[in-house]
Amino acid sequence: MSKIVRVRPAHMGGPCAVRHPEHGELVVPNPAQPYDADDPLVREYPWLFVSDEDLEQASAEPPTSVVIETATRAPGERRPTKRAK
Repeated sequence: MSKIVRVRPAHMGGPCAVRHPEHGELVVPNPAQPYDADDPLVREYPWLFVSDEDLEQASAEPPTSVVIETATRAPGERRPTKRAK
């Protein structure tokens, strides 16, 4: 029995248009459709697909912290700059 995979959700790097390895046309894999691991699209673009087990693990482990950089400096903050020579 072959493994079933699905298209990665948008927040994990999918879906996007890719060139089909058999006929060369651009296709957007359907996130609602399960794909067989032996499918030519899955073999050509493995980074675009994820197994149900991996998807459950990723959703069960929320990010612990998120670092957000500020675009402007705070009042009184000094930011060193390096100038190219």
